[in-house]
Amino acid sequence: MLCRVADSLFWMSRYIERAENTVRLVDVTHQTLLESEHSSEEVAFKNWIPTLETLGDLARYNELYEERSSRTVTEFLTFSSSNSSSVYSCIASARENARMIRDQISTEMWEALNKLYLFVKRADADTICRESDFAFFEKVKDFSHLFRGIIESTFPHDLGYDYVVCGREIERAIKTCQILGTKQFMPSMVDSPDDALDAAQYAAILRSSTGFEAFHHEHGSDLDSLPVRQFLLLSRIFPRSALYCIQRLQLAMHRISGCPTTYYSNEAERLTGKLVANLNYAVASDLNGVKGDSLIREIQVDLEEIATAFSLQYMGVAIYDPVAKAVAV
Repeated sequence: MLCRVADSLFWMSRYIERAENTVRLVDVTHQTLLESEHSSEEVAFKNWIPTLETLGDLARYNELYEERSSRTVTEFLTFSSSNSSSVYSCIASARENARMIRDQISTEMWEALNKLYLFVKRADADTICRESDFAFFEKVKDFSHLFRGIIESTFPHDLGYDYVVCGREIERAIKTCQILGTKQFMPSMVDSPDDALDAAQYAAILRSSTGFEAFHHEHGSDLDSLPVRQFLLLSRIFPRSALYCIQRLQLAMHRISGCPTTYYSNEAERLTGKLVANLNYAVASDLNGVKGDSLIREIQVDLEEIATAFSLQYMGVAIYDPVAKAVAV
C-alpha cells in the first residue's frame, strides 16, 4: 500500500473519532448546565473550563474571544475554523483525507462523510450555539456512528482497514483519557467534600464516554473515583476503555507487519506492547489520587509517541497533526 493512502486512511479515521468525542463533550456539558440551572453566565462558563483545559484549548480560546460565555465556547469547539480541533475543522480534515483516496474507499463511505461535512457547514451556527440545539449534536454523533458502520460493512477488512483501526483506536484511547482527566479541573469542595457533586461530575464523565449504562451494569451505582477510573482505563469489555482500545491497536499493528504479538518488529509495536503490559498489571493503588492523574497523562503521552513511531514506520515521515496539543501539563 502507498504511504499516502495509508496516511489518509489513518487520519480520516482519527479526525472522525476526534470530532465525535468533541461534540459529545459539548453536548454533555450543555445538558449538565441545563440540569444544574446556573443563575449567571459567569458561573456557567466555569463549567466549560475543565473541557478547555483538558483539550489544551483554553489559551487559544482566550486569544480568539473577549466574551466568556457558553455561546462562545460552543462556537469555538464546534464551528470555529480558527480552531483546528473544532468539530467542523476535524470533519473538514477527514473529508479532505477521504477525497485524496476517493478511489480507495467505498462510495457509501464517501457519501456519508460528505453529507456530514455539508450538514455541519450549512448549519446555523449562531442559533445552535445560542440555543444549545441538542438535535444538532445528536445528528453529528449519529453520522459518525453511521460512518463507522459503513466502514465495517462496505470496506474490505484487509491492510487498509487495519490503518483505519489504528487511527480510530489511538484517538479513542487518547480522548477517553482526556475526558477522564477533566475531573481534576472540575470545581470541588476542598474543605467539606461534596459526595453528590462528585457523583454528578463522574456521571457527566461517563456520559461523555458513552459509558454510563455500561458502568452501572459492571459496578452498580458506585460513582466514585476508583471504580470510574478502573472502568475507563482498564475494562476489558467496554469498547472505549483505554486498555480495550490499545489492545485492538496492538492487534491491528501486528496484522499490518505480520509479526506475532509475542514479539515486535518495529518501535511502534514495542511501545504498544509495553503500554498494554503496564495497564494489564496495573493495580488499584496505581489509579488513585495524584498517582492516577499521572498515569492518565502518561498514557496520553505514550499514545502520541506510538502514533509518531507508527507514522515513521509506515508513512515514512514524522507525524504531522495540526490539532495535537501538549498533554503533559
